[in-house]
Amino acid sequence: MAEIRIAWPDPEGQEIVERLFAADAALRAHFEQVTAAVGLTVPQAHTLIQLQEPQRMGTMAGHLHCEPSHVTAIADSLEAGGLLRREPDPDDRRAKRLVLTEAGQELRGRLLKLLFEGAPIISTLDAEQRAGLLAMLRMAQSGDGHRALRRFPAARGDDSCPPVPS
Repeated sequence: MAEIRIAWPDPEGQEIVERLFAADAALRAHFEQVTAAVGLTVPQAHTLIQLQEPQRMGTMAGHLHCEPSHVTAIADSLEAGGLLRREPDPDDRRAKRLVLTEAGQELRGRLLKLLFEGAPIISTLDAEQRAGLLAMLRMAQSGDGHRALRRFPAARGDDSCPPVPS
């Protein structure tokens, strides 16, 4: 049986798409390696990264794009590890917010440092190249219909924080 070949109408566009997918895969793999190296799951790492400031659990669910009940499970494990605590929200004492402990702040700093040391794609570029890439990505994603920027998206196959159904 003869091989069927389909010609792409835009070979340059094809290469761009293929390279973006390869970059995505490399960045996700790096993120998974770093989170495992510091003893966290991917959802736990996402939570620590988002906790630059104390946040309500519902707000965290929005950042992680998952149901609030999943944030409860993640918070339970991080609290058991001494990395965060729950406290009443000063604006609404019925609501709880997540606050990093000192140990959580230290681990968050270590995690962020490791994430950007040797990160695929960006670590191979000099400052001018990085600025140029960032400008092009911003321009390409500025059009209508593009999904909002997600910070550190969840790894493939990681169902411990499934997305909120549309």
